[in-house]
Amino acid sequence: MVNDHQLRNDSVWSLFCRFTFPAIAGIIVAGIQTIVDGFFIGNVMGSQGLAAITLSFPLIMLIVAIGIMAGVGSSTLVALELGRSDRERAVRIVSNVFSMLIVIGVLITVLGILFTDSLIHILGAQGVVSVMMKDYLQIIFAGAIFILFSLALDPLVRNDGRPVFAMKVMIVSVLTNILLDYVFIVKLGMGMTGAAIATIIAFAMIAIMLASHLLSSRANLRVLPGTMGLDYGIICHILRSGVPSFAMQFSISLLLLAHNFVLLKYGSELAVSAFGIIDYSFSMFYMLFEGIAMGVQPIIGFNYGAGLYGRVHKALKLAMITGFVVGLIGFIIVFLFPERVVGIFNPNDAELLEITVEAMRIFMASLLVQGIIVVNATYYQSVNKIWHALFIHIGKVLVFLLPLLFTLPVIFGQTGIWFATPLADGMMFLVVMVMIFGEMRILREKKISKSSVRGK
Repeated sequence: MVNDHQLRNDSVWSLFCRFTFPAIAGIIVAGIQTIVDGFFIGNVMGSQGLAAITLSFPLIMLIVAIGIMAGVGSSTLVALELGRSDRERAVRIVSNVFSMLIVIGVLITVLGILFTDSLIHILGAQGVVSVMMKDYLQIIFAGAIFILFSLALDPLVRNDGRPVFAMKVMIVSVLTNILLDYVFIVKLGMGMTGAAIATIIAFAMIAIMLASHLLSSRANLRVLPGTMGLDYGIICHILRSGVPSFAMQFSISLLLLAHNFVLLKYGSELAVSAFGIIDYSFSMFYMLFEGIAMGVQPIIGFNYGAGLYGRVHKALKLAMITGFVVGLIGFIIVFLFPERVVGIFNPNDAELLEITVEAMRIFMASLLVQGIIVVNATYYQSVNKIWHALFIHIGKVLVFLLPLLFTLPVIFGQTGIWFATPLADGMMFLVVMVMIFGEMRILREKKISKSSVRGK
């Protein structure tokens, strides 16, 4: 357990390790919940199954976006309030998250099941692929509340000083998902239905264990059933603070839709399957970046709220360096051994392997800058500079990536699609570096100013 005194006084490096490593492990494990489905479906049901999973992903990411918005938005506010020593308000924020998620979860389930066919039609699926998507999505919609709770409560439990417990919960859950995927898909032949059931059971385990902790006497931020009434002022603050995270995840859904559209236009369902494999592979490294960012968020938020700007500066620099190193290692691995990465999902389709390997080497150049972009967006969110964080997430997609995604294929065909993402990320990286150099100067000035006031 990490308490307020340690957040205020322990070395930044020590806190970074204690929060970031469990956060990385937890986020990777949570992400594996969906990647595991792709692994089993790709190996058992082939390229059509992969296409169905890939076309379904934007809708799943929309649910994920809402859960992360609630979790990051509330945990950001909680860290700031704890830094200001206002524990009572921090607990009220956590209590409101429970009520909000119940309402949103019910709405997603009802609307999702009612409009499954319409959504599949909009996503462009046909024939066997559309049938597979319906089997998968209806169960995902039915269990949406568990996905929301698991993603929203994870950062809150970490902010409660229990990062290791949150990590253990995620590990138990993903092991369960792997076992159930094997039983349902491989042994029982339940296909997409089995994959969806396994995923929902795994997320339900996370939700129940994390909620049980926050409702128990072990929690510092303990939620009592009588305190769960909706406070619309707090809900608005949570949503406002979480908007950048929602925008980030929603932009992923938007980009998946856009990629699927241009790939079907300039390529084929096989190209969509290739993109599915690339996206699964990329997401593994992206989750590392998110883990670094989410791990450092309580440190930055608490110390910023406490006015310890020098510690904030150190934490930000450490997270940026770590994000770059992780991205560099990931790029080298994928560039040198793409066949092995692709073989994890479908080792038997030679044509799919050829398309995916060529595209992966281009697409994965984004790893070199993506970590720094994610860390800095989370930094701005952690200090409640919402518009800065929102600009990074939305600007990259609307200003750079979507225009490139729709213009490059006109000139270069399918190859242009693979170049769009690394080019857009490179442009956004330059913008972010200009922003963050100015921010670091402000932190140094605040630190000097506070030291001068204390000196007097």
